[in-house]
Formats: sequence, C-alpha cells, structure tokens
Amino acid sequence: MAPTGPIANRDLTQPVAYRKILVMIPVCPKCDVGLFNLKFRSLAVDYCDQCRGVWLDAGELELLAGGPLPEFQQQTGSVPAGKKHLCPRCDKPLHEITAPGELTLDRCPSGHGLWFDADELQQLLTMAHADATVALLNDVFGATVKT
Repeated sequence: MAPTGPIANRDLTQPVAYRKILVMIPVCPKCDVGLFNLKFRSLAVDYCDQCRGVWLDAGELELLAGGPLPEFQQQTGSVPAGKKHLCPRCDKPLHEITAPGELTLDRCPSGHGLWFDADELQQLLTMAHADATVALLNDVFGATVKT
C-alpha cells in the first residue's frame, strides 16, 4: 500500500532532518558521574550513588523542611582552592557557604540550588526539626543520621 498523508510526496530515500535537542545530563559535582533522578514525595531529587551526595534545586530544601529556613542560602560564599566543583545545572563553580551546625554546603552562584555531601541534608533537616523527613531520607539513601 502506498503512503498517504504528509509523507505521500516525500522522497523516502533521503535522510530526514531532525531538530537537534540539547539536553544537559546532571553530573555529580564531586565524582563527575551522572546523577540519578529520584522521585521523593513531589520532588525530583538528583542523587549520586557513588558518593551519596544530593542536589536540591532552588526551593526544594524548604519543601523538604516543611517551611522556610534561615537565610544561610543567600550567602555569597567563595570558590574553594583546588578542584572546582561545578553546578549540575549551569556548570559554574559552586561556592562554599556555612549552614547551621557548622555544615559547609556548596551553592550555585546563579541560585540554581545546593549540593549536600553524604548525610549533610539529613543533618540540616534534623536541626530544622523535620524528623519525619529525615527518617524517610535515611531509609531511601541508607544514611545513619539520628532523628
């Protein structure tokens, strides 16, 4: 049967021109491997199965904590000496900032989000009294932070 519709008059021996779509695959700032996208509650959390780090996009930390957190996320921070850790969203070097509990987190200077090394997210949420979320994260990520 002969083709009908929009392809009826097309030379099918010629290659089809496809639109190029560029997709940036999020990469772990520490390990330089692809991040897994995990659905956690209503969030899409990026997770590194090698170092157990977690990337949260802007606003997701407050959703996990169940409310606003101190303004530590607004710190300018600085790029540490040595190997540069890059934002999984824009590839800019992450800036180190100090969070409550003397945690050192990595923040995108363009405001795309925060990087948490293994167990740091649970430690911060424990200080924010989000114990139910911490228990669930411990179960998902296999962490050992006490609630």
